[in-house]
Amino acid sequence: MGRAKAASVGIVAALSLALAGCSSAPLAPTIVVTHVHAVDLDEERGAVYVATHEGILRVAIDGSESDAEPATVERLGVWEGDIMGMARLDAAIYFSGHPAPGESFPANIGLYRTDVGGQAFTPIALEGEVDFHSMTVGRASGSSWALAGIDSASGRVIVSRDGGVTWSVGAAISARAVSWDSNADLLYATTEEGLQVSTDDGATFAILETAPPLVLITSTPAGASTDAFLAGVDLEGYVHTSIDGVTWVSSGLAPPLTSALSVGSGGSLVAAGIDGVQRSDDGGATWTVIAEF
Repeated sequence: MGRAKAASVGIVAALSLALAGCSSAPLAPTIVVTHVHAVDLDEERGAVYVATHEGILRVAIDGSESDAEPATVERLGVWEGDIMGMARLDAAIYFSGHPAPGESFPANIGLYRTDVGGQAFTPIALEGEVDFHSMTVGRASGSSWALAGIDSASGRVIVSRDGGVTWSVGAAISARAVSWDSNADLLYATTEEGLQVSTDDGATFAILETAPPLVLITSTPAGASTDAFLAGVDLEGYVHTSIDGVTWVSSGLAPPLTSALSVGSGGSLVAAGIDGVQRSDDGGATWTVIAEF
């Protein structure tokens, strides 16, 4: 999605927060949020992970409603670089972006992995080669899984189905966001031309003419306890959901300044932006603040 259009809907947000170390510590109230690039709802562990300009945040959630106490926001791990793309599979968090100021790493860090406890930050592949500005990871069949990202330099889709050992370079579509469906068979991408879908791991894409002009796209994870569906936010900030990518239903508006969207295994949505994280249990019709930055 073009930057001008993305900005018009307030989808440029972020955190000026550093990652917490191996033992996480609550953020001080003076921390300022400057950029949010991605978010993930982990209902199994009662957490939301937020990718920011200075690392990852972990927001503790308890599943209760609007009268709940404010959620605990912690820094995850010790690495404080600029995380552009982030995606989680089970207890592993994969991310890409740029090093922290003063670090001697390549400008594009490639693909890294940490765990949900932030115990280690490990390079996996493509160091110095790729900066994924959007990433998606999903479980295909059995124990296999697939990872896809949009390289910021080339605009091309890059896909791995073996844990990052080998990669295939696909079409150049300069997408704003990408997401597998729940089975990691279809790859969806939001572009200036409209929502597009690939059936061949990003080698080719076709425009979905009936889809709204989405900026953000996400999907329920494999093994979800609810019926699988896609969710997205359009240029005007409206939330849309679909069970097939063809027919879409709009339920309401995303919170102001939303820059990232995720669907949990139970079907709840979380939206993150510069002022915090909000949750919806009715497809985006209503939202509850679970953390403020």
